[in-house]
Amino acid sequence: MTSEGNLLPRFLRLQKALMSSLHLKDVLDAALLAFGDMAGGAKVAIFLCDNESMSFKLMAAKGYSDPSIDQMKVLPFAIESLLKYVFQKRVALTAPDAASAPDFSATIMKREGSKGQIALPLLAANTLIGGVLIEVNNAQVLAVTELLRAVADLVALAVSNSIAFGRAEYERERLNTLYKATCALNGSAMEMNNVLQTAADTALVLANTPSCAILLHDHSNDTFQLAAFKGLDGGSLTDFDMSGRTSLAGSIMRNGKTEHFGDGSREPFGLPRGNGGLPFSSVVAVPLTHGDRKIGVMEVFSTASRAFGREQVDLLEALAQQVSASLHIALSHESSVSQAVVDAHTGLSNRWQFEAALDKEMERSQRKNHELSVLMIDIDHLAQINDHLGQSKGDETIKHVARIVKKALRDIDIPCRYGGEEFAVILPETSHSDALDVAERLRQQVKNTPATGIGLITCSIGVASYPDNAKDVHALMRDLEQAVNVAKFEGRDRVKAALTGKFAEHGPIAWDELANQARMAVISDRQSRLSSRLTTTPEYATWLAKPSSLVGKKKST
Repeated sequence: MTSEGNLLPRFLRLQKALMSSLHLKDVLDAALLAFGDMAGGAKVAIFLCDNESMSFKLMAAKGYSDPSIDQMKVLPFAIESLLKYVFQKRVALTAPDAASAPDFSATIMKREGSKGQIALPLLAANTLIGGVLIEVNNAQVLAVTELLRAVADLVALAVSNSIAFGRAEYERERLNTLYKATCALNGSAMEMNNVLQTAADTALVLANTPSCAILLHDHSNDTFQLAAFKGLDGGSLTDFDMSGRTSLAGSIMRNGKTEHFGDGSREPFGLPRGNGGLPFSSVVAVPLTHGDRKIGVMEVFSTASRAFGREQVDLLEALAQQVSASLHIALSHESSVSQAVVDAHTGLSNRWQFEAALDKEMERSQRKNHELSVLMIDIDHLAQINDHLGQSKGDETIKHVARIVKKALRDIDIPCRYGGEEFAVILPETSHSDALDVAERLRQQVKNTPATGIGLITCSIGVASYPDNAKDVHALMRDLEQAVNVAKFEGRDRVKAALTGKFAEHGPIAWDELANQARMAVISDRQSRLSSRLTTTPEYATWLAKPSSLVGKKKST
């Protein structure tokens, strides 16, 4: 333990270290070092208060075992620990042994072999912003609790300053983003795709979330079109309620007011899921209107509850005003109306345009006795690209494959972005065998064209044809989705034709059985990814697993 003779110089060095940075992680690193040093190498955990969830959240730790860190990640204010009484009384507390400690504290003390535990409040401007737990390995440290309380006061001030700085930086960056978006929207108001892409990209930044959608209202049939989106699971888009009468978007547009769902009073409804199959718990929906004209709705999503604050909603409403004005200009020009059916991020037709085109082509093929084929292209392992390289690289991958698909097809073919990582292609007047050749050529071109900064990309392709596989749109799409699932089930990076209709007898096992096995494998894979995401250490504490990284000096760059 530190001797009395060098307390003052150490205290001054601590003060300098804490006040030398306004970044929260640097402050927490310095605080861990300081508490550990002045408490004779004790184990230290620092928490911040989350008043919405009524809990302490672990932000940094040093010396604790992994099981203890897992138990301490989120501590409700009411749990029986020393921190509970710190929250209630705002004073420093000690437990000389496990027998005298509250239940939770006793559990931690026994596991860590502690000779005593100290709990300190972090108070700034008479407000409790967090707490500190210290597991001492020398009972004499308990005698200097008041000195450690003085250290905690310094830490609280530094943490409070860093939080204020972080919020100011957050606001400054988002206001700058809003200004740049306004300039971009004003400069491209005649180009629908640019307006939609700028709007979606800016909404993600302002809301600090990876998922959003822009819905345009079709007044002729009171439905919405998904004009632009990011971070939505392709397989769940069919769950997205697009009705003007029953959907969340329809309710927002009728009321003409921003609504916040998932704030604890009511839950979102009629929505798709996020990448990886996670359900959304929070939604902010902002109407897009210009004067009396109701254009659509902009929605941002989060898988966390209570994810959006008032300041984020205000920024989204300011963005919506600019987007509405630009959409009004774009939609007022006939050349732009047709662009509303184009996916803003790939330049391909969107899913709703694909469905309309498929109905039309199927009717024409039936009337003229022509063949018709459809491909479904699924990018292999896009979720891993998102997880390991980032969402931006995932977006680049989608655009990269879209360019290859578009370039490889005939003018009469109709490629579209069907879902998050899926494309569908209508091949008019194309036989089953010719469609297989097209699909194989596409597969090879994707594989032989690495994407910069991403590398090798492969895809799985399903093929189904009229009339060989199915005689109506519904059955054709069922066969197509089964075929792409089987392609993934059998190892990915391959083309698979639906073994239905004319080809039913060619399969080594019954096609329905194989398709069901493939479907269950796809669902299992999605659930595994979801489980992995749910058990991953939260982003705010990813560095807790490596305590040594908290005590080393920051490398200069």
